[in-house]
Amino acid sequence: MTPRALLLRPQARAELLEAHAWYEQERPGLGQAFFQEVRTAVAVVREMPEAFPVVHLSVRRVLLKRFPYALYYSLEDGAVVLVAIVHGRRDPAVWQRP
Repeated sequence: MTPRALLLRPQARAELLEAHAWYEQERPGLGQAFFQEVRTAVAVVREMPEAFPVVHLSVRRVLLKRFPYALYYSLEDGAVVLVAIVHGRRDPAVWQRP
């Protein structure tokens, strides 16, 4: 079953934009490469949503290949809900806090 939609929680959207801005500041075009890497990971998740490990309750994690980030997502009513985008050096439980 391929989920019909991708939903981003506000925290995930903010983290995505923050990471993009940081990479773009480091080197023009790198932020766009980060976006593309996220798009690729999301496409895989949408095709095979249960292929990645459950890390907390019903939340799963997919690691980006080129960038040190993890995408945390859940499946809700046939949609992929992107809960958080967390840098690998941050506490991975940061997205669980209110």
